[in-house]
Amino acid sequence: MHNNLIYLTDHRGKVDATQLSDIEWARLVADNRDSTRRRLVKCAWCWDEDDVTHWMKTYSRNNGARVISHQPGESADHPYQALESDEHKAYCDRVERVGVAEGFRARREARADDGRTRSDVLLVGARHVSYEMQHSPFKQGYGAKERTRRSLAAKRDAVAWHTDSSIIADGARVAMLRSNPARLPQIENPRYQLRILGGYRKVLVWDCTVREGHRCPKGRYAGCGATHVDAQPSAITLDDFIRQAPAGLVLPVQPLDRLGFWTTTQDYEIWVDHFGEASRPGGSGAEPRRQSEQQADGHSRRTAAKDHAPVVPQQRTDRPQAVTNIPDELIKLERSAEDARGKLVGLDGEAYAGQWKAWRTAAEEFQAAVTEYAARRDVSMSRPEVEQAAKKAVRHPEPDS
Repeated sequence: MHNNLIYLTDHRGKVDATQLSDIEWARLVADNRDSTRRRLVKCAWCWDEDDVTHWMKTYSRNNGARVISHQPGESADHPYQALESDEHKAYCDRVERVGVAEGFRARREARADDGRTRSDVLLVGARHVSYEMQHSPFKQGYGAKERTRRSLAAKRDAVAWHTDSSIIADGARVAMLRSNPARLPQIENPRYQLRILGGYRKVLVWDCTVREGHRCPKGRYAGCGATHVDAQPSAITLDDFIRQAPAGLVLPVQPLDRLGFWTTTQDYEIWVDHFGEASRPGGSGAEPRRQSEQQADGHSRRTAAKDHAPVVPQQRTDRPQAVTNIPDELIKLERSAEDARGKLVGLDGEAYAGQWKAWRTAAEEFQAAVTEYAARRDVSMSRPEVEQAAKKAVRHPEPDS
């Protein structure tokens, strides 16, 4: 149904006509038979957006479909739009408040030039991020994938879908953030942490050997000796995500795929470098399957014997140089960033915000130094390899021989 949002002047206020019962709809059609004189039903879209009153016609087709239309020559029909609940409004208010406090521009119900593409909140920083909160199931033909495509075509850099329902997240068919369920007082409380439980991941890179402790995607119990890249769930709060996304510090990987996710800038570069351009926003390829979907627990005796045989990794010339070849300056900068991140534990409020900015500054200095070092002609490693080597030196130092 188009024009589904209407204002009823009989004290019912703004309603979604698709949610009316058959009896309520039949009574509305009868009461609104002479719509311009009765003045019972007016277009909520025209009133909210332009402060213009258009009295709507209401009737049913022969097949029983409900129709709400403008008077001839008044205005074009509007696409279906869900009625905003109190929780939906509170989430958008919170996103707008956090974004503005961080220095971004925030626009509610921002519409593109085509008039059809809107954002619950459009956050404008280094990137244009369209925030979309979804509380109810998607309508047929107006799902998350179609709306994401239109939003990206309308020159949005990214669409940040968010829900607190696991059912909606599983059926969204796009990369979607899922937070813990919260009641209205918790959403409105700026000190309450809305934690992201799904849709935000950390990228892992490892050499497939027994020592690394990861299960081989190919089912080799002793490891296959290859280098693998995968992702695992990571932690972030909704407020921190809003502080980082418009600044380009977190990016979506394969946003039009249900198994897509958001990750940090450095992890995004590693993922795209490994899996190719199809992982970028608007990419046409499908994301590689997760490790858990590739595991095979059953093997023949011959295969099992082969899999348990130790595998000696082949020496590769394109792997990172030894950690000792990483400049001390990079290691110091990464250690400083890790120390700043570790101090976030236990903080809250203004103390957390101040330490978070200190951590972000230290992380940006490290990333800039990595980029500068990897660009040198005498360095054969790629930028992701330099970064991973520096982080390994700080987070997993080798024991003294």
